[in-house]
Amino acid sequence: MKKLLTLLMVFSLAAIFNAQGMHDDDMNGGGMHDGWANDDTLVTISVSGTAIVDSSMMNPMYYIDEDGDGAADYHLSFGPYWYQPDSSNAVRPNNGDNITITGGIENDNNMNINRIIVYEIDGEFWRDPMIPSWNNMGGHSHIGGHHGDNCKGFTSEWDNNRKMVDTVLDGIVYLDTTYFMDEFYLDTDNDQVPDYMLNFGPPWYVPASGAERPNDGDAISIKGKLMSNNMFPMVVIYELNGVEWRDSSEMGNKFGGKWFHKDMTSPEKIQSPFDDEDFMRVNPGWHTNNNGGMGGMDHGWNGMMNYDSLYAQMLEVFPQNMPYTGNENVFAGYEIGMFTPNGNNGMWGEGDECGGMMNFGSNVDYQLHYNDIQVQGYGIDENTIEVKYWNSQNNKWEVIDNATLDKTTNTVSFSSSSASTSVILTAQPAKITNVNGNTITVVNDFKLNQNYPNPFNPSTTIEFSINEANPVKLNIYNALGQKITTLVNRALKAGNYQYQFDASNLASGVYFYELKVGTQNTVKKMDLMK
Repeated sequence: MKKLLTLLMVFSLAAIFNAQGMHDDDMNGGGMHDGWANDDTLVTISVSGTAIVDSSMMNPMYYIDEDGDGAADYHLSFGPYWYQPDSSNAVRPNNGDNITITGGIENDNNMNINRIIVYEIDGEFWRDPMIPSWNNMGGHSHIGGHHGDNCKGFTSEWDNNRKMVDTVLDGIVYLDTTYFMDEFYLDTDNDQVPDYMLNFGPPWYVPASGAERPNDGDAISIKGKLMSNNMFPMVVIYELNGVEWRDSSEMGNKFGGKWFHKDMTSPEKIQSPFDDEDFMRVNPGWHTNNNGGMGGMDHGWNGMMNYDSLYAQMLEVFPQNMPYTGNENVFAGYEIGMFTPNGNNGMWGEGDECGGMMNFGSNVDYQLHYNDIQVQGYGIDENTIEVKYWNSQNNKWEVIDNATLDKTTNTVSFSSSSASTSVILTAQPAKITNVNGNTITVVNDFKLNQNYPNPFNPSTTIEFSINEANPVKLNIYNALGQKITTLVNRALKAGNYQYQFDASNLASGVYFYELKVGTQNTVKKMDLMK
């Protein structure tokens, strides 16, 4: 995201509060909330009333009395005690304050009242529970918030790369689990307040070295690149406890994006950071002398048409991070940023709700990549895959008609003289012909049961049966279809089997489990809720 006495104190306090089942507000926020799979599972509500602050704990607990009877009607989760919003002046309420809270409501298994994950207080931004901090590279781009169908994107200004400096740090890990994706922090001065945010990459990223993310309260040593333009300076991790986490060379053109220039004579390829098969290719001739020198555009720029170079980023984000997708069956999402030499994102103009579009003098070639685990895990019909872009002129998702689907390479390719801030892959649900009810998948001579419990935290049981001896593999994948681990890889006799999957070191979210028996396979989805 020391000395022995401090370590003992931190671990002892963590043990006490874990034993009492406290929430994120009460200690560090390390693995203590009851969990929710994604923002879509939380209904957003607004509640007005009187704040009730219980100061009898080491860190205050917050409630709201909506009906004026003096009793708490909701528990308010403001996140870890040290959290402060990075883009507003909002503060936690005092006892007796009249407040209005907007947030996501969830059941609180430790209390008799529901809990609200606070998004706004008195109209001021508090926090965005869905932000993928690894993509922001040190700057939360959620002006006005990204929840509730508002968005300001996750691409970040190009000069972040210039601001990065090598750093080596030691400290104690603080884990914030209030977000959909766990966030890691580091306390380096023993004051029990984080000093740095730690960027370990997406929750599905697993380093080739086998290194694992730390747990709340761990003492660690890190090496990485430091950026200081956030409320907490962010360190992009390259080495954890002496073991490589990420190749530092990735931070250059691939990870941070790439410049392309007016007079270039060969194409420039901009890749998504964690999948080389996701890319866009800008071709020579993109810069013309028409319409102020940029070949025109549909939104944004507001007269800034004379730049001879642009800095492009392409990010793949979780489907839940894409705006206005309630009626879309989305299984992959992408964001594109085009930055001018002064650091402004040219895709955004004043009043843009979810980004804009930019036109060029030559076609830009796109390739979007998916995999078979996503197809089976999300239960989609691969033949119906479409690519859509957000049309900021009519506020609709529009189908790109000239896209080519290649089911052999699992790619969707198209060319366009435009770039849009938001692009998604969608598909129709597959026609289920091999499922008994909604619990057991049957494929010829074997069957795979739904894991239980589901949702789960932190472990779950996976059961299957096979009718005859066969080589068997049981694999676990993340939401993007990348393999996390293999639970079984050996020949098994006919019979019933069950295996435990422990996700203690993984973030909340959607995961898939795949059973391979001989030459056949099937995939089911499960939800980790921490």
